[in-house]
Amino acid sequence: MTTIARISTKSGRVICSIILFASASLAQTPKPWPAQTGIYFPQAPPLQKWRRSIGVVFTTTPPEITEEVRISVPAVDFNIQRALSKRFYLTGRIQTQFVQSNLGVGLRWATPLTERLSVGAGYDVSGWFGALRIKDVFNSQAYGVQTFPSLSVGYRLTRDLQLTVRSEAIIDLYYRSQVGSLAVEYNRREVNGVAFAAVLEQPFYHQRRVSVGVRMAYSNFNWQLWSLYDTFDRNLLYPQLIFGFIL
Repeated sequence: MTTIARISTKSGRVICSIILFASASLAQTPKPWPAQTGIYFPQAPPLQKWRRSIGVVFTTTPPEITEEVRISVPAVDFNIQRALSKRFYLTGRIQTQFVQSNLGVGLRWATPLTERLSVGAGYDVSGWFGALRIKDVFNSQAYGVQTFPSLSVGYRLTRDLQLTVRSEAIIDLYYRSQVGSLAVEYNRREVNGVAFAAVLEQPFYHQRRVSVGVRMAYSNFNWQLWSLYDTFDRNLLYPQLIFGFIL
């Protein structure tokens, strides 16, 4: 009887040890990272929810166009997104400098590969237009349509900080400009250039988040500088600084 009692006591200790070990293991299991709001990160908004941001985009003029004068042209930047499903969502974007504006719509697809890594693809169409009138001396206007197929990779550096890298092709569909009675127009589809962007999205204050990044466009034309009527038939580098408050 004594032997049986000792065996039972040892078995009970072993079972208790296993239970305590399992409980400790469950307690140490890290909690899944909650989804964070982002405009550039490849992630669809929650269903029935809107995602918005407002900020500024600064574009620096290439020295080939403005020579020794380097101008940083700001544009108000407003973004809006709406989920169609867990993977697909619609996007809208307005950039304006009052005398010229760019309106865009797009369709995006995004999916997580791991808890930290996500990928996405998109196709955006934008129409830009501008008008510049200086009394009765100078009267010009222009408008056009471009598309931007894109691929994005997002990586969550921490629970709150996420980095997105995006590559885009810039494709012209239509262009028309007019100065007085003289007009130039073409509607051929051609690749105008490429663009690469890197954007960090992180907390700012009172649960607000911000987007901060750079975009480097290497293209033959930039809609914000249409009124300069450059004569360069080659690609130029257009650096951009992105800053936005996620609403």
